[in-house]
Amino acid sequence: NNISRQLSTDSVSSLNSLSSACSASSSAQQSEADKKKKRGWVRPNISLRSSFSKAFSRSKKNRSNSLSDAEEAHIARNHQSAFLSDMSAPSSPMLNTPHANGLGFKNSHSSTTSLYDCERAEQDSSPEMVEQLRKQLREKDLVLTDIRLEALSSAHQLESLKDTVIKMRDEMLNLKQDNERLQKIVTNQSLQSSCSSLQSPPISNHTQSDEGTEALLPSLDSDAMLVQLNVFLGSHGSYNKYKENKTKTCIISSLPISPKSKWDMVDHLVVKGFKDYVERIDPTTKLGLCVDSIWSYHVEDIIRYISNTKEYKPPDKSPYECMTNGSNISICLKGAMHSGSLDALAFDTLIPKSILQRYVSLLSEHHRIILCGPSGTGKSYLSNKLSEFLVMKMGKECNSSTIVTFSVDETNNTNLQQYLSEISDQADSDSSQIPCVVILDNLHKALSLPDVFNGFQSPKCPYIIGTINQSTCSTTSLQLHHNFRWVLCANHMEPMKGFLGRHLRRKLIEHECRLGQRNAQLKRIVEWIPEVRNHLNQLLEIHSSSEVTLGPILFVSCPMDLETSQMWFSDLWNYSLVPYVMDMIREGIRLYGKRAAWKDPASFVIQSYPWSNAVHKTIETFIRIRPEDVGYDLEQDNDPLV
Repeated sequence: NNISRQLSTDSVSSLNSLSSACSASSSAQQSEADKKKKRGWVRPNISLRSSFSKAFSRSKKNRSNSLSDAEEAHIARNHQSAFLSDMSAPSSPMLNTPHANGLGFKNSHSSTTSLYDCERAEQDSSPEMVEQLRKQLREKDLVLTDIRLEALSSAHQLESLKDTVIKMRDEMLNLKQDNERLQKIVTNQSLQSSCSSLQSPPISNHTQSDEGTEALLPSLDSDAMLVQLNVFLGSHGSYNKYKENKTKTCIISSLPISPKSKWDMVDHLVVKGFKDYVERIDPTTKLGLCVDSIWSYHVEDIIRYISNTKEYKPPDKSPYECMTNGSNISICLKGAMHSGSLDALAFDTLIPKSILQRYVSLLSEHHRIILCGPSGTGKSYLSNKLSEFLVMKMGKECNSSTIVTFSVDETNNTNLQQYLSEISDQADSDSSQIPCVVILDNLHKALSLPDVFNGFQSPKCPYIIGTINQSTCSTTSLQLHHNFRWVLCANHMEPMKGFLGRHLRRKLIEHECRLGQRNAQLKRIVEWIPEVRNHLNQLLEIHSSSEVTLGPILFVSCPMDLETSQMWFSDLWNYSLVPYVMDMIREGIRLYGKRAAWKDPASFVIQSYPWSNAVHKTIETFIRIRPEDVGYDLEQDNDPLV
């Protein structure tokens, strides 16, 4: 018997290490396959596209390789046997015993078989997983499609609702406009029933005949009566003070009142009459006044506030019953007692509200202004009106203790300086005893203006309003050292430029309201007189200077009668205008020389003469100004070199 050779200790240890290495490699491959399988099943819903790519990548790989699964297993077994033979210890012989060979091949075969089974199971499960993922994708696609359809349906419903809301809004606007239109029609019909002949306000501009007169109201109901509409003249705006002081009023219109008239109709007529009046007085700026300028109107003891008439209960008596005893309607404008409003002052002075606002702002900021301009430009008149407004704005009465006027001349310069110093000292100790406003008239007659105001330095000093006929060299010193501000009053600038026309139109409207009729020829005369003044001022500016131009003071006395006004203008031209123009032009030619050809101003007067009943002899009575009367030499005028 052959004794079989047993394995040595080194051989046994090498076999154990080899088998452990093979089992480790097989277990590693098994765990890796399990991880791949778990990874494929755990996250199937993360990304459908990545799942499809993973599923189909394996099949593509199998098609691209030339070896089958069985061939790959056979090659793996061959490599494993070669590895076992190479890994034998050098001190041990090759393992040829059946026991040893059987153990090695059994372990390697079991590990390879387990790896193959895992890969096979994974490949068999891939088509089922893909089909399941496709089914899930179709279900989600159907859900998404349903959501999109619902969103489109909701958007369509929203658009239809928007269209419906817009149509309803348009219908509401149309209904509102129709309602306002119907209210206006009802109001107009009520006014027509109250006064059927009232087609427009009594003082509105409408087509007039050039000849004769025209009635303000051509036809009037037998029961209706004309009531005068007046406005109080003053700057404070207090009805009680107007009644106490018996303040003058200005007639602006005549309103028809009938037994059918109601108070809301009277409100409408009062507002309309005031608006048309200021538009006719000043077509350009309307004096800066509007409906908001009216504070209230009064009929005896009845007060109606235009701004909030709906908040007050109408009087028990009708308008017709309140006015049967000859009462008039009096308007009270907003004035100094209504938060310093300038509406009443603008209506009283016929100076636009914006210009008055500039004057009052200068006084409020600097307390000292000087009105500078030629004689006859209304400087004294404006200074008195501004003083009254400032005093009443302070809540005080206008008297000799609140407004002090000092007329300056060459003899009282010392007295003026002493008086101003006393006021300055008294202002520091007791300001309640000093006047509110000090008017210094004719400051150009003072010997030295800076010396006059040297002691007048207290910040509590009263308002100072000075007037001066011409600029002097001390004007800059007064402005720099005594905080005076200068206001230019010139005939070619507002407010004096348009003051004459506004004043004459006020007189014409009052005359028409008293007579109850309009006269087209008298209206042409009122518009023509300011044109004559402008023509003469242009002539004086050409041949002399703007400081000698004519102010409105000479023309404001024009009477509102055809025959009387014609005689008045003839006397004014021959005895006042012609002598003054001749003297000023003669003086201008002596100072500045002959600057333009001579044109007789009488030619303009004769060509544009507005009185239609003028006789040829009347026109011939106008004095003409010849060139030699003003210093022109006819022989030199014919010389082309001159």
